[in-house]
Amino acid sequence: MEKFPGYGLWVAAFFVVPATAMAADTIKIAKVVPYQDVKAVESTNLSKCDWNRKLSQLIVKKSRGRVEAVDAELASVGGKTLELVITMAHTAGGGGISGPKFGRVRGELRDGDKLLGNFSIKRATARPFTFSVCGPLDKVAEALSGDIVDWLENPTIDPNAGKADGSDEDAQS
Repeated sequence: MEKFPGYGLWVAAFFVVPATAMAADTIKIAKVVPYQDVKAVESTNLSKCDWNRKLSQLIVKKSRGRVEAVDAELASVGGKTLELVITMAHTAGGGGISGPKFGRVRGELRDGDKLLGNFSIKRATARPFTFSVCGPLDKVAEALSGDIVDWLENPTIDPNAGKADGSDEDAQS
């Protein structure tokens, strides 16, 4: 005789329902965050770095299952998507001598054609003893991924997100 009748069914429902609900709410992003101006990147040090791929990987990891990176065009996958684009980035070897290294990402969270939220986030680093070209951008990706995952907890529509990308304060990482 069962000590608590129906308890096993309740426990199964508790663990199964949230898992299926969470799968339906999974937000899809591109496996590699694209640059807004690809031609400008080809002639710079940015072409040597894969921080835009790491940015996607870090977002997926930090989201703990809420975000999934896909190879497909986001417009074709259906459901919730977060379209990300790198609007500005700069790196150079030379540590603090070559100035700050930074990245700015613009994002739009959509459910089909419906805009659920948008943002424009910039992170910079000016670590004086980081002489690699790509290392500082990996740090920027680490900081941006945390910002994006935090924003996904409470997405908002930012009316200034599509305007001039150099107008706000820099966040230091």
